[in-house]
Amino acid sequence: MVRTVYSPEHCLQYLEQYATQENFVLGLILGQITDARENIIHLARTPDDKTADTVSEETYDSQKTETVRNLLGVSEAWVADHAKHVTRMLPGGMFVQGIFITSDEDVFEDPNHFSKIKAILNFIHKTLSSNQYMFGNYPHLNERLILHMSTSTKVLTCKSIEVGSSKTTSMKPVEWKFLPKMQQWQRLDCYYEFDDVYPVIVKKSGISVKQQFQQILEVAYKTIQSSVMFIDGELKDGSDALEQLIKKKRLKSSTKTTQDAPKSMHVSLFVPFENSLPETVEYLECDGNIHFSGVVSSSVFMYPKATVSEAIAAVKQDIIRSLASRFTMHCDALIDDNLLPEEKVCFNEPPRRVLVPVGSLYLCDYLFPGEAPAEALLSVKELLDLQITEGDVVCDVETPADTSEFDALDRDTSSEELLATPQEASQFMYITGICFAMFVLIVSIFIHYYDAIVQFMGKLLTRS
Repeated sequence: MVRTVYSPEHCLQYLEQYATQENFVLGLILGQITDARENIIHLARTPDDKTADTVSEETYDSQKTETVRNLLGVSEAWVADHAKHVTRMLPGGMFVQGIFITSDEDVFEDPNHFSKIKAILNFIHKTLSSNQYMFGNYPHLNERLILHMSTSTKVLTCKSIEVGSSKTTSMKPVEWKFLPKMQQWQRLDCYYEFDDVYPVIVKKSGISVKQQFQQILEVAYKTIQSSVMFIDGELKDGSDALEQLIKKKRLKSSTKTTQDAPKSMHVSLFVPFENSLPETVEYLECDGNIHFSGVVSSSVFMYPKATVSEAIAAVKQDIIRSLASRFTMHCDALIDDNLLPEEKVCFNEPPRRVLVPVGSLYLCDYLFPGEAPAEALLSVKELLDLQITEGDVVCDVETPADTSEFDALDRDTSSEELLATPQEASQFMYITGICFAMFVLIVSIFIHYYDAIVQFMGKLLTRS
């Protein structure tokens, strides 16, 4: 059976825009795969390669660019780095599903082009697999899409190829269909709160922020994966389609409703009590602790015919992917990964999430403390090849961190630093006590032998 994917009409216009200019363009195909249907949400042109020797972990900035004129000149690492940055912006349940190309050559017939395409897709697959908490690759299908539009004939061809395997593979045909109407999506919103304390053991080299974040991420992953999801306050059957839940809700309602776009569903995650307990209890002598607290906002968009089980997986992926993205960005922005043991109190605030519109749904971006929504416009333009306004950015899904607790703790620590530590205070009191006792002893001896001392001093003065 031939694989079929569905795409909005604006993706065709996007391809024709570059094909008409007769430019070579390569980019990413973003979409969602469910048992009911495979949908494409957006095509994002890969920015021109920078002239730097290595690909930086930082966001794409204003450096000199080198325009690539054909497929063989494309850097696999550069395209894979673009895929990694875009994956951070995708909600759970959505992935980089392949690449698109506009060029005048037939990329499917030339063996050199075939090898290059396979190398690019395998490099993307390897890069996105390097961090399991990013959920970079769709877990149930290793075939990636290649969409090509000829700049001369404007003919559109789509095929797929298996990645992540050393075996010789051939391309398979794919039927690409454009939808004349805007695809509707079922939105699921969730606010997941973290409030945990983790032990800290100081090593000679200091405390690695990255290692501490990795510990938090591992625990959060296990906790969220074991959680049970309620939709609109009810436990649903995993095999039910989301659109069936909407229909049942409408039937229960006594008022007449119009066939408007589906409203958002509220999702709650509950951790079973037995799963919240540690497997083993271990006593450790710790040098401090990390208080990890805050609320992660999650907005997932699913195809209405998707099942509840697929929606559950997408929400859990979204929360973990968002945490992993923030931690990675925060660590990349640090000048030094180590916190010195002398730092009694340290406050780390990873970037917060904002939503950016893409068609009829939202992707996300992240803003560091002090950054304005205008910063998100640069990321959207560079990574998604989209023009949006500052007013389009939804900034109220998460609020900046409340630092009042940290400020109070910092003041208490500063006050303690002005005083001696208990050990230092005991040593000081011990020495002071000895000195005072010696002073009292000397004074007592002097008073007791005062007359003898006066006579002795008088004799000395008489002789002199």
